[in-house]
Amino acid sequence: MRIKLNKATKTIETWLNKLAKDQYEPLIKVWSGPKGTRRHFFSGIKSERSHHFLSDGEKRLGLVREAQPQTVSFYEQFPLYDLELCIDLSVEMGIKYPVDEDGQACVLSTDLFCTEVDFETGEIINVARTYKPIASFLTETKHPISITRTLQKLELEKRYYKEKKIPFHIETDLNISKNHADNLVWARKSAEYRNEFAHHAEKFTHEFINVAFCRPDTHINELITLTVRKLGLSYSDGFALFQWGIWTQLIPADLERPIKIFEPLALKELPFKEVA
Repeated sequence: MRIKLNKATKTIETWLNKLAKDQYEPLIKVWSGPKGTRRHFFSGIKSERSHHFLSDGEKRLGLVREAQPQTVSFYEQFPLYDLELCIDLSVEMGIKYPVDEDGQACVLSTDLFCTEVDFETGEIINVARTYKPIASFLTETKHPISITRTLQKLELEKRYYKEKKIPFHIETDLNISKNHADNLVWARKSAEYRNEFAHHAEKFTHEFINVAFCRPDTHINELITLTVRKLGLSYSDGFALFQWGIWTQLIPADLERPIKIFEPLALKELPFKEVA
């Protein structure tokens, strides 16, 4: 069947025209996504706009990447807008390019297109990231044909970004865990009030980490109390500063473990090595 390009070309032209006016719109929005799926709509902190995620995994990916210090911003449902390249690559791979029921070419998209800082060089770079649950690769949960098709699309996406000289990463449940994302959802609530306390962040973080390392079995609630007492801050400011420290990763907490205020804080590493 011959691939029809009219619909896809129009979609891409409309998207590019809005992008040229500095108006980013995801290719697929929550109200137009696949039916029967879990979709999420929430406000971004760094992007200062609303984000559209089409699954729990995509939302976790967005939450985790947003909180990474190197992330400047990100764009979800980012189209692979070089349609000619996509089709050429599918021919090269010997696979069928996705089309709708009318034979119109589909516009493929990447879950997250990130703008990031390379801390080694200071350069601002683009990085494409896509999420797939581990279950989508298992024969226990997916038919072999479905797995093959998933792998083909991922390979097409990988080759596309290789041609564009843009790094491409596949993210899974192994590095985008529910505990990690849940901790960030809880911690990012402080962002709404950050202008009221952010000027205390550096000294609070330094003092809190010192107290936490000296008293590893002390509950978080008491650690906050001890820290604000030394700094002459209110407990409410201290609580918000603790959340901010978790979200910005200034406080090196192990985010793979649930953060509970009336339990000790699991830290990832010591700031120094003990000398023998």
